Amino acid sequence: MLLQTKHLGLPSQYYTDAEIFAKEMKTLWRNTWQLVGRQETIPEPGDYLTYTLGEEPIFVVRATDGSLKAMHNLCPHRGAKLLEGEGSCAHHKITCPYHAWTYNLDGHLLGITKPKLFPNFDKSKIRLVPAQVGTWGGFIFVNPNAEAESLEDYLAEMPAFLENYDQDWNNLREVDRWFYDQPINWKLIVENYVEDYHFEAVHSQGFGTVYDSDNIRSLPTGRHLRIKVPYTNNQGGEFFTSFSESGKSSHQGYIFPNMMLNPHKKFLSVFHLIPIDAKHTRVEIIIYQSPTQFADIPYRKNEFRKGFDVLMEEDFSICRQIQAGINSRAYQVVQLAQDHELGVAHFQNVLSEYI
Repeated sequence: MLLQTKHLGLPSQYYTDAEIFAKEMKTLWRNTWQLVGRQETIPEPGDYLTYTLGEEPIFVVRATDGSLKAMHNLCPHRGAKLLEGEGSCAHHKITCPYHAWTYNLDGHLLGITKPKLFPNFDKSKIRLVPAQVGTWGGFIFVNPNAEAESLEDYLAEMPAFLENYDQDWNNLREVDRWFYDQPINWKLIVENYVEDYHFEAVHSQGFGTVYDSDNIRSLPTGRHLRIKVPYTNNQGGEFFTSFSESGKSSHQGYIFPNMMLNPHKKFLSVFHLIPIDAKHTRVEIIIYQSPTQFADIPYRKNEFRKGFDVLMEEDFSICRQIQAGINSRAYQVVQLAQDHELGVAHFQNVLSEYI
């Protein structure tokens, strides 16, 4: 039985063409919710973090009332970047480094230097351009489009699917972060993640012996995918089991466009994709543990990273091969495997809504 989809593979230029990549930056990355950080990193009024979503520099700041505010990280006077990295705003003011215009934590203009140089200037009409900010499970998400749907609506049923993780999502703390820069279009990495048909061939050793790949299922929810991963009885399977109500399995999730959540018994890993250009992607790996998990199995950087290096290189190697040959006149997608490549079709259908 053939899997019925609107699209059977994207045209090869979607993985290589600079103009298509530029269109994605404008129509997709400016209009989707994306991970930028964790709430515990900016606990006090004035604390902030910065991030670039596609081509949009953004900052998130803790306001004086304790709420989070997200704004485009540009001064409306001449476009200078206001904040760098992470930190705290002195005196609860945001000060432009170029001409020292100051704003409050809600983004409203407080004052300008040498105001006599600006006749008929009404500072009450000037404010930083807002973006949307929302939280789930301690994660901070931002959408550059202030008019877009709420984060709650955007995530659809994903929070309910993941809520029975045997750790409190809000208690997770980052214990490690690193990245891989790869000569691969970001969409190839997503498509590899959301299908399990490759497990037996690509992950025949190690992780491939732990997954019960015949029974992995990906279920669409909104733009995203809920992935239920059962494990075999082979040694190692118990290490990954993380959802007590479902026996030897875990629930994983792909949040469109660039976030993958992998809850395991002893840690949570997040894969975060940062497109660089049409043929290059930075894959950020972030590891979280709750205090209980850390006490049970303290995080050992070298040991954990070694395992991830093996797993990720197995996937990257295949994706690099596809990227290298995708411009061939012979490139095509003949058929998608029923159930096990459903995620690829779903991702491509959602993508088509934006580009």
